[in-house]
Amino acid sequence: MLSCQKSRTSNCIAKGFTIIELLVSVTIIAALVAVSVSSASLFKRRAMMAKEMTAARNLMVAFNMYSNDNDGKVLPGYKTDPEARNQWGEQLFAPVNSRYPWRLYPYIHDVTGSLIFNGNEPVFEHERGDYLVSVSPNLGMNTTFIGGHFGSGSLLRPSARVEERIGQFCIRHTSQIRHAPDLIVFLSARSNPEESWEGRGYFEVQPPIVLRKNWKSKPWTQDANPDEHGFVDLRWNGKAVAAMLDGSARLFNEEELRDMRHWSPLAAEADLRDKAFPPIYIRN
Repeated sequence: MLSCQKSRTSNCIAKGFTIIELLVSVTIIAALVAVSVSSASLFKRRAMMAKEMTAARNLMVAFNMYSNDNDGKVLPGYKTDPEARNQWGEQLFAPVNSRYPWRLYPYIHDVTGSLIFNGNEPVFEHERGDYLVSVSPNLGMNTTFIGGHFGSGSLLRPSARVEERIGQFCIRHTSQIRHAPDLIVFLSARSNPEESWEGRGYFEVQPPIVLRKNWKSKPWTQDANPDEHGFVDLRWNGKAVAAMLDGSARLFNEEELRDMRHWSPLAAEADLRDKAFPPIYIRN
């Protein structure tokens, strides 16, 4: 009888160990699956960031081709162009033809590798494709200081009167280029979902300071209104992809982007971190 009880106890212990082993195995498998999913998500994010870096370089190739084809003139950041056409050759009208994508379109050889939209959805085929292409590329242009913003929403419109007072604050010709590796032309951008393609992307980015502070002092967050930080999107782990005037692509964090030397040619020239241009340029 005692022998039988020992046998039963031994079987129970054996069965108990089997259950524990099963639970341990399930736990290990679940952990491996979680790690695999996390790694896959990380790799996907890195691939998307690399794609946007490539897009930044591609845009600068097209940007320079435009200048070569226009006697050194720099692509205007925002300016109505009656000659702008969509991919079907149809004439476009304001404000669609004022934003940079369709005006740069003829110089872009790899459209899906340059003008990417929220993960490269087929916005060209959308019923509002012309508008979405114009307003929501992943990378917005530094329209204030590169090319110039000539529309009603300009923070500082280039004109003889303004430049007489402030100086040549906006690069509009290749002969005016200085400090090219330091100046941002295109940058990761976002807008409100109802205004663009699900929120990601916008046609322009605005600097932290122009004639006055343009960005909020509080840190950037994904939940904040896009215009509080100039429509800039720090979507890559707190950093944004930037296309520089020398054709390179870089990653900037918020602190670096608050440095006006990366936005304004006059600030870069005078080595001013927290001003758009030297005070001596502002005359009464």
